[in-house]
Amino acid sequence: MRRIIWISAFLGMLAACGQVDPGERAVFARFGKVDEVCYKEGFYFYNPIAWDMYDLDAKVQAYEVKKAGAASRDLQDIHADVVLNFSIDGEKCHELLKRVGVDFKKRIIAPAVQEVIKAATAHFAIEKVIQERAKLKEEIVKGLRERLGPYYITVHDVALTNFDFSPEYAKAIERKQVEEQNVQREEFIRQQAIKKAEQQVALAKGQAESNRLIRESLTKDLIQFEALKKWNGILPQVTGGAVPFIDLEIKK
Repeated sequence: MRRIIWISAFLGMLAACGQVDPGERAVFARFGKVDEVCYKEGFYFYNPIAWDMYDLDAKVQAYEVKKAGAASRDLQDIHADVVLNFSIDGEKCHELLKRVGVDFKKRIIAPAVQEVIKAATAHFAIEKVIQERAKLKEEIVKGLRERLGPYYITVHDVALTNFDFSPEYAKAIERKQVEEQNVQREEFIRQQAIKKAEQQVALAKGQAESNRLIRESLTKDLIQFEALKKWNGILPQVTGGAVPFIDLEIKK
């Protein structure tokens, strides 16, 4: 920030001392003609009658545009808050002052942001604006560097926040999300049914294999042995002369 100290000089002439703080630059103009030097921090004496002193901030600054309007490739309205981080060239700030003036933010940065946002967004369909935000941001940064670079303004970064869409598209997005959720739910149910069917098939195969092994292991002697284990020892009243389930044949 400039601080001016008026000093009484010889023969009644006036002199002033201007202070330039760190990170700032000063540009002097004599009778409206800009000096070809950007003065860094320090104290400078000058004649305030013949010279004008302009302060310029050379640090990184933030310039914000609220609700920047644009249209997508499919002509859907979009609004977004944009924050541009930039700085001016501390060695060429006098050129910026000569070509544009101290109100360079209003005269070149604001329209550049609006135009670049519109141009970049027009390359994306509405549903891709959010999905490919990083790519959209790259295009905006590139466009702003091309637009502002010739004025010795360096673009460091751009932040895109608070996207707003038309009410019609917002409703369409909501319907699409509901449909996608329904599809996902149906697919989940289908997958669960497939798993259950596969489990039942595997269980049936296992049971069949178990039955086959049992059948192959059954012999006449084993069957009689199992029958004897379950017999209570009581003979039926009519036997036909033989004990049931018992083969008394003696093998030689």
